[in-house]
Amino acid sequence: MKETKLPLLIGIGSRIRKSPYFDSTIKYGVTGFTIYNRMYLPTAFSGPESEYNSLINDVTFGDFAAERQVEVSGPDAYNFIRYINPRNLSKCDIGDCKYIVLTDKNGGIINDACLLRLEPNKFWVSPGDGDILLWLQGIAINSGMDVDIHEPDVSPLQISGPKAGKLIQKLFNGIHDDLGYYKARETSLNNIPMVIARTGWSGELSYELYLQDRKKGDELFEIVHEAAKEFNGAVIAPNTIRTIEGGLLSYQSDFGREHNPFTIGLDRLVDLDQDIDFIGKEALKKIKSEGISEKLVGVEIDGDPIQKVPENFWPVFDENHKKIGRLSRCFFSPRLKKNIGLAIIDINFVEPGTPLVIESPKAHLNAQVHELPWFPAEKSTNLD
Repeated sequence: MKETKLPLLIGIGSRIRKSPYFDSTIKYGVTGFTIYNRMYLPTAFSGPESEYNSLINDVTFGDFAAERQVEVSGPDAYNFIRYINPRNLSKCDIGDCKYIVLTDKNGGIINDACLLRLEPNKFWVSPGDGDILLWLQGIAINSGMDVDIHEPDVSPLQISGPKAGKLIQKLFNGIHDDLGYYKARETSLNNIPMVIARTGWSGELSYELYLQDRKKGDELFEIVHEAAKEFNGAVIAPNTIRTIEGGLLSYQSDFGREHNPFTIGLDRLVDLDQDIDFIGKEALKKIKSEGISEKLVGVEIDGDPIQKVPENFWPVFDENHKKIGRLSRCFFSPRLKKNIGLAIIDINFVEPGTPLVIESPKAHLNAQVHELPWFPAEKSTNLD
């Protein structure tokens, strides 16, 4: 199949929202956007490999405002949050952040999200691309629970890389040096209100500044940009290379509603023994009892360096040319000197080292299964 070549253009209009950092991304050289949660999300500045090198060696920051928040508050907010996901949150304290999946009645994944508990009955659900606001509002209507669900004025600016802790230390004069992994707290910077959290979708040490006044977006961006100069800071977009290396999944790219948490290796986010009910509990019990038929794995792919994410899924075959699954994302890893990717394949072929054949638009490529991740997510503070 011949690959279609399209001009790198995107229309800017009122139908799609601009983030509070939009003008800053233009100023600092954005070269492409995608649409994510009905907002323009930067996709490139200096290029994937250049941005990757900054991410793994120094410090990076960028516009992640398309990571929209859904606020759940009210007297029954805690019970509502427990009802919409299968993770046991009985030990979710104020200031905790938790990675969760939202499941439907069949156990299918509606989205994955970072959950922030800011008050006893105030939570932010920070999902991937999708209509989670409408999903949660729809559930609330007939839940019998007293909750308010809306999208607040909250726009994350993500700071990532081995020097991220030093940049945060400089920005806040050390007052958040004790912020633990997956913890959050209210704060401000130059009277700009925000929540700071040790969260982020990068694979490296990350912080997110959840701006709470969209009028201050460019001001905040400039403050971070100036402070980052000391650490060789760079403005980047979400980096495909590092997220694949870290096995960090992208909803609607790597998996979707047709998949369940067990298929994509998120068993740890499902507690079927908790004594409360949640959406999809019986279905997930059945799936676990019967076993899964396919699983998400890492793959290493032979051939020339892959420098562009597939526009469509690439079919995956066994050695006998039987189709056994599909590859979602892949890219050349500069550190590994290999093409690596993520695929969901038949459960009988998931053992590391199993040979595969992947059909790209240009050639059939030999590949083999590899255990995830190649490089785990960084959790250290790295302030020394």
